[in-house]
Amino acid sequence: MRAFLTLALSALLVFAAGSAWLAFYPAVPADLAGAPDLDAHATLVKVPVDGESLDAWLLPGTRPGVVVLFSGYARDHHRMWRYAQFLRREGWSLLTVDFRSVRMKARKPTTLGYWELRDARATLDWLHAQPRFARARVALFAESLGASVALVLVAERHDVTAVVADCPFSDGKSAVADGFEYVAHLPAWPLAPLARWLGERVTGHDLGALDAVAAIRARGDAPLMLIQSTAEDRFSKREVEALTAAAGPSAVKWTLADCGHNAAWLAHRDEYETRVRAFLRSAMSPPVTGAAPAKPATTHRPLRAAGGHAR
Repeated sequence: MRAFLTLALSALLVFAAGSAWLAFYPAVPADLAGAPDLDAHATLVKVPVDGESLDAWLLPGTRPGVVVLFSGYARDHHRMWRYAQFLRREGWSLLTVDFRSVRMKARKPTTLGYWELRDARATLDWLHAQPRFARARVALFAESLGASVALVLVAERHDVTAVVADCPFSDGKSAVADGFEYVAHLPAWPLAPLARWLGERVTGHDLGALDAVAAIRARGDAPLMLIQSTAEDRFSKREVEALTAAAGPSAVKWTLADCGHNAAWLAHRDEYETRVRAFLRSAMSPPVTGAAPAKPATTHRPLRAAGGHAR
């Protein structure tokens, strides 16, 4: 019996180690989803960070404001061109960056926030160091891991005007557990604690440390648009509910049940673009003295059964 338990534990450790390694260094598809690749139209710039640099792509606009785009887990800047194509038509200057956890050379492991947050801070510092953008209003537009990072960043900084967060995770601990349960379809216990233990030894950082819920509560007056899915194909409804509660009545919330994680743009493209454009126009406009604040719009889509009928 002891030999069997030892063998089983050894097999579990090998499986967890292999899975964790793939999770730290996942494949990174371009994932344009039919959107135009804007690389040829953008200027490649170098953002200094920790004695090295990030690759970032800048698309100058005509409006006096900048939207900084952060991609999610296992995605690079190409993913964000799907959103940049309609934001560009609005006239915003756009800046998107490859986190060091998705680049090809000198790649950092994915840490669900540690390296990614350092990269996000450096991106914002670089932007404000440019004479053209030194006084510009800045909005963050991000999805998944990038959205959680953006929420923490906006809580730290007073130089961010607004944030659009598409399907962030509530905290790293929940994201790891939900990854096993909803993506790998494996028990979160004991695999999630084991993955975090391995992750800290491989990367030197706790994968569960980033806390987007606490960041939302601490964000101050920065306008927030929170886009979420209750489909439970990546994050649990518990995470959605925690983020929604933390955002409070002042946030613009759009919660969908008829599409999956970061799929709102694919499923409801026109509505998605209309809502985001309207939010950014309002949030990035200079305040009008004496004007009453606009009431945020909160929408919850009805849960649809397989046949497409609301329940």
